[in-house]
This record gives sequence, C-alpha cells and structure tokens, in this order.
Amino acid sequence: MSQVHRRAVTSINMQDFSGTRSSSSQAPLLSSTSSSSDDGYDGDMRITYGSTSGENDALLPVNSQSGDENEDDEDDEDEEDEELDTTAQGGVQQADAINQVWSKAALVTAYLFIFLCSFAHALQWQVIFNLMPFVVSEFQSHSLIPTIAIVSNILSGVLKLPVAKMIDSWGRPQGFATMTLLAALGLLLMSLCRDVETYAAAQVIYQVGVSGFTYILDIIVADTSSMKNRSLALAYSSTPYVVTTFIGPVIASAFADDSRWRWAFGVSAVLFVLLSLPLFYILIVNMRKAKGLGLLQKPAKPEPWTARRIRHYLIEFDAVGMLLLSAGMALILVPFSLTSKSTSRTSLNAYTGTLLLGFAFAIAFGIHERRASKPFIKFSLLCSRNIAGACLLSVTIFVAYFAWDGYYTSYLQVVHGLTITEAGYVGQIYSLGASVWGVVVGYLIRKSDRFKWLAVVALPVHIIGGALMIIFRRPDTHILWVILCQVLLTIGGSTLVVCDQMAVMAVVSHGELASAMAILSLVTYIGSAMGSSLSGAIWNSTLPEALAELLPELSPVELGAIASDLKKQLSYPMGSHTRTAIIAAYAQSQARMCIVGTLVSFLEIGAVLLWRDSRLSQSKQVRGTVL
Repeated sequence: MSQVHRRAVTSINMQDFSGTRSSSSQAPLLSSTSSSSDDGYDGDMRITYGSTSGENDALLPVNSQSGDENEDDEDDEDEEDEELDTTAQGGVQQADAINQVWSKAALVTAYLFIFLCSFAHALQWQVIFNLMPFVVSEFQSHSLIPTIAIVSNILSGVLKLPVAKMIDSWGRPQGFATMTLLAALGLLLMSLCRDVETYAAAQVIYQVGVSGFTYILDIIVADTSSMKNRSLALAYSSTPYVVTTFIGPVIASAFADDSRWRWAFGVSAVLFVLLSLPLFYILIVNMRKAKGLGLLQKPAKPEPWTARRIRHYLIEFDAVGMLLLSAGMALILVPFSLTSKSTSRTSLNAYTGTLLLGFAFAIAFGIHERRASKPFIKFSLLCSRNIAGACLLSVTIFVAYFAWDGYYTSYLQVVHGLTITEAGYVGQIYSLGASVWGVVVGYLIRKSDRFKWLAVVALPVHIIGGALMIIFRRPDTHILWVILCQVLLTIGGSTLVVCDQMAVMAVVSHGELASAMAILSLVTYIGSAMGSSLSGAIWNSTLPEALAELLPELSPVELGAIASDLKKQLSYPMGSHTRTAIIAAYAQSQARMCIVGTLVSFLEIGAVLLWRDSRLSQSKQVRGTVL
C-alpha cells in the first residue's frame, strides 16, 4: 500500500474497443485502440504512418491513407481527431508512439516483464521489511525504525515531482532505468554498512529509488491500458505479492542471524537489476522502432549549459514550487519524531513554531502554483473535487495504517510469541489480501463502469476493522481475532486505494497523468510519514515510561537497552517477570496507536463524498494497442 501502498501501497480510460463501441464487460481486454486525448473520438480505425520529420523527439502527425477517395466529412473529422498530440512533452509522445508500433504479442510480453519487475520489488520489500528490526537492533537502535521511515517517506514523496517531470520530458524507459540503478545502489550500500548512520542513509537512497521505480511502473501500466480496464491492469501488477508474502519471511528468517542479512541485500541488488532488464529492453526496442518509422525524431544536439538554459530548466521543472513543498513537508513532519518524554514548555514552543513555519511553506507552494508560468500541476486541477478528495483520502488512510503498523511485527513476536516467519505472514496479510482483492475490485469497476459506489461501501468496513483493533490487539486476545481485524482492514483499505487512484485518473489527460499521480503519491508518502511519526512518538513516550514503572529494579541503562533492542526483548522467556512487563508495555503502546488510527480514519467519509463520479468508458487518455 503500495506499500500499503504502496503498497499500500501504493497505484493509479477509455472505452473497450473490439470493432464496436460496446462497453460490455465481456469485451476483450486486448484491443487495438486509437483514441484522441480529450476530444471525444469514437472511431476504431488504426492510422497508417509514413516517414516524416519533426523536432525534439516529438511525435509527428501523419494522415492515414484510404483506398476510398469519397470519404465523407465525418471520416475526415475522425482522422483529424486521431492525429497525435504534437504539443505533448517528449516522454508522453514516446509512450503514445510505443503503443502505436507494438503488436498485441509485444504488449502481452511487456506485461509479463512488468510482472517480473513487480515480483523483484515485492520480494525484496518483504525481506527488508522483516529484517529491518534485526538490522537496527544489531546497532542498538531499534527505536530508529520510525525515524528512518519518516526521512525516507518525505524524500520519496517529494522527489516524485522531479521524477514525473523527468519521465514526461525524457521518457519512461530512461526514468525506469535510472530509478532501478538508484534502488540497487541503496541495497548494495546496506549490505556494506558498518553503523546505523550508514544503514539509514542507504535505506533512504533505496527508498527513493524503489518508490520511483514502482511509480514509473504504475505510469507504464497506465500508458498501456484503457481507463475502464486500468484498475484490473494495476491489480495484475500487484499479484506477485501473493507469492512473495509466503516466501519473503522464509528468506528473511534464513538471513536474520550472524549478520547474514548483508548477503540478503547484496543478492537482492543483483536480482533487482537482472529482473528489470527485460522490460527496459522491450520499451527501448519499440521506441527505436517508432523512430525508424518516422513517428519520433532523434533529439537535437543539446545546447551548452548556460545561465539561460539553467533558468529554463528551473522554470520548466518548477524548482521553486518543489523547494517550497519539500521544506514545508520536512518542517511539518520531522517534529513529530522528536516527541518523547520531553514535554517542557520550551520544547513544545519549538515544535509549534516549526509546524507553523511548515504550514506557511505549504501555503506558499499553493500560491506559487497558481501564479507560476510552468506549474507542476494546474492549480484548478489541484483544487478539483476529485483530486482534493483523493489527496485527503490518501493522507487519512496512510496515517491510520502507519500509526499502528510501525512496530507490528515486533509486537507479534514479543506479545504473541510468533517466530519471524510467522510474524511476517501475519504482518503481510494486507499485501496478500490487497493483491487478490484488487482483482475483484478491478473487475467490479470494469463491470459497473464506475468507482465511487465501491468506495462508499468500503468505508464502514475499513473503519470498523480499525475500531476492532482497539479491542483485540491485547496480550490475552487469540491471534485469530488480530488476523480478523487485518482482513477487514485489507478489504476496506485496498478498495479505497484503488478507487482513490481511479478518482484522480478520471479527471486528467494523458499529459497530466504523471504529474497528478505524483501529487497523489506525494500525499500518500506524507500520510505514511505522519503515521510513522505518530507511532514513533507514542512508542518513545509510552514504552520507556511503562517499562520504568513495571521494572523499577532495573537501571536506566538496562531499561534503555530493552526498549531499543528487539533481540534483548525476545531473549527473556515467555512467562518470566521481565517478559511479562515488556508485553504489558507493548500493549499500552499498541492500544494508543490503534485509538489514534481509528479516530483519523473517520475523515475518510468526507473525502469520498467529495468526489464526482463518472463513467470510465467515456474517458479517453491513451491510443494504440493497449489493454
């Protein structure tokens, strides 16, 4: 989701074509579609291309040739609508060109390679997710888990903005390769780190790279699928979690002891690159094919770097806007992680001042976007009901999720005595369930041609699942009741995430797709960072204090070692006085996390009701051979 997100984690038009305009759900997914960007073309004739010239790697419009010299005016208008948008940025035009030149077999092959990429990401995420508590505990820094997540989430979210600009102007394949190498670099650095600072830096590099990787993968899926079938296509790209949910914890368990986790990161880096190469290859091959057919022209020789050119790119990439937003988000979120037992007036005043300054930067970003000559996203679109509602929903879902998820696998091992493998299985119910349930949601969206009704139905399921956690996440509760809560959260949360993406994509054009999804991804990471901040604040202010009250015979040094080291917590046998005290401290912390997450989730109701519903088959974004 995604991950959650991302994963949760994490995710994001047109009608089906099979020689007719039927919107039946029985229409074939694979279709040779030629649709206009926004002007309502309904024809199903493929255009024929000749060799022409163009500039800046742009798509070149070519009139189709017909054997009938007596075409009527309506056919002429249809062909005009079918002409490709030469005003779009180079990366968007590359995506359209690839769709025009590849065959159905190539499209199917590309989706098989997308599955490989998703499998590589899902597997390594499972391994890292389960190994992180042991890695940071080896450096006696178990409480740093939320802090690392906060920094990673802020940078991962904010840097989606330049990544979106990069793939729109440079190209999807090039951006995909860049993010793959960045993620692999982070994995290699993690395998070589000797202290927690190096590990944290490597984790941030990896998260920035892999979040860009999954984001671009979603954009590639959106480029190659019609709006009505897109939720199914996105669900397909998440299906590897069905497999990795089971094998990931097993692999993590094998590497958990004796610092063998370094080998896990090193092997993951190599496999990640190898499994990503096929998709990059097929995209590059078809892009070159489009150039060979005259659809794309080789880019002109770049101008030398001058002050004028630098200024041009700063404006083009909206550097001022991204700087304002980055500073604002950092100032808003970082203070949450600093909350601990220190509640002095001076500390609270400092936190309040930092938060207010952060909100001021965020407001300045909105004002800048309204007045900028090259805004990252149109201000009117940013304030539209669907995008505003989708952003609010993403924030609330992920704040609620990460408010109680930060120490979940640790809780399962310490309180319920599960092994790392068993805790991994339980902790990844969302990933597994969302992968399966996403297919059901995608089918229902395709069948009904609408998305809002599903979100309305999912709201009470998600909220009730969160409320039940307050009751059942206790030491004396059977683990099956804990699992039941997670199943409800999975059904409700994954449905809301899919509908959230569709609400955004339903109101944007193809050229605006990457920017709009980057904004949605940004608020998703903001929500997860806020949730991680809350869980870290609750942990740091509750667990040490509870341990001190329950274990007064231990020195502050010993108490600090217990609070920060998962292995030390697990070293005390179940039933012993110390282990019982640790379990009670965990229960107190988890109860507060669940209460906060449930209260936040009530905001989801207003977010969903804000949306405008629409018939997805009437929305046209992509052209060519698509799903």
